[in-house]
Amino acid sequence: MKTAIKISALLTVIVIGIGIAAILLFVINGSAASAQCEKSIERLSKMHVEEISLLNDSGKIIKLESHIADNTRERAAGYQHICEQVIDKTTILFVYSQPIDGRFHMQNVKAPLDIGFFDGAGKLIRTLVMDTYDDGNKRLYHPGQQFQYALEARVGFFKEHKLSEGKARLVVHSVNDSLGQ
Repeated sequence: MKTAIKISALLTVIVIGIGIAAILLFVINGSAASAQCEKSIERLSKMHVEEISLLNDSGKIIKLESHIADNTRERAAGYQHICEQVIDKTTILFVYSQPIDGRFHMQNVKAPLDIGFFDGAGKLIRTLVMDTYDDGNKRLYHPGQQFQYALEARVGFFKEHKLSEGKARLVVHSVNDSLGQ
């Protein structure tokens, strides 16, 4: 009987020890993930933030704070190495001085994204969902025509805000005013 009690007590201690180890591992990993996410916020914070306006399908104005990528370095960085929690809460507006025939990739991006392409007048010409990849197959995303602005956001953003191709608009003067153009 005493042996059974000793074994039972020993098993209880082992189970408690495993539980504490699991909790510590979770806390340490959570802290590491949090620190890594903080580091990714620093990268994104190098872009300036401006209020932009979108006009949805029913004519409602949607104002939002967006990171502005208006130079080569910022446009090349985009959401690369940015944690999912930050992507879920932010947008990046890519601004070009004239219409371009460019492409976007998802290398080093941690979560799928919506992207909307706008012409020089601000008309939404195409939306796409860009998927992450780690298989080395670098898919490129393009609207099939020239564009002057591209807005990246979490998946579901364009649908949630009722922003449809050919109907919705980026209020271009809101962007130009914020950029001093």
